[in-house]
Amino acid sequence: SKIDDMTYQMSFNPETAEGSVLVNMSLVNKKYREEVGTLIPPVFASGLAHGSLMALVDEGEQVGDNIIPEGMVGLGTVCSITYNGALLQAGIPVTSVFGGLLEIHDRAPDRFTAVIRYDGTSLDPLEIYITSRMTSTGDAARDGNGQIGASFREIPASAREHAIDTDSRFTARGLGGFLKLGYPSQSLLDIPVGDGRMGLVVAGGLNATALLVEEGIPIESKA
Repeated sequence: SKIDDMTYQMSFNPETAEGSVLVNMSLVNKKYREEVGTLIPPVFASGLAHGSLMALVDEGEQVGDNIIPEGMVGLGTVCSITYNGALLQAGIPVTSVFGGLLEIHDRAPDRFTAVIRYDGTSLDPLEIYITSRMTSTGDAARDGNGQIGASFREIPASAREHAIDTDSRFTARGLGGFLKLGYPSQSLLDIPVGDGRMGLVVAGGLNATALLVEEGIPIESKA
């Protein structure tokens, strides 16, 4: 699958802080540069983005195969698929089940209100929700109540402690971890998992730029 292919391209080593990660590239008119610097930091501070890092790329500069067009700035946010690569590097197989709208209540994950399975679409579900203006990331970041993009994944139940250790090493480097981790063979946020499996919920990397869309700022994102 596309997700599996991208996962194997991630080579970041948390011990040396070197290597490649997968990013979402968002383009915004450079006249909104000041708004970018004002609106996005609270989302990172709330822990509702994927990690705490973002690259600001000027027009004419290149990221991967992408050259930032004239009059635009690029916003590179860590893609949550990077987390799949982190788990895989640690010897933990991970299955991405669906992307959805996650309701945040009192600053904690509460329930999924809409989902799109990854095996049922060739598009990024979270990108669909954001461009459709179905998120309220700003409210979630400011007041602790709102809807953000998130994905649901499964890992083997036996890997729970190993996953927690891997998560701590990557979050210490500013890369994203999980929002919520389940227990063996138990439902997580009312989402059932298979026997010998457990669920984890990961915030979407595009959450960092979703607030721009919510504020009416034109943006083009490529997951």
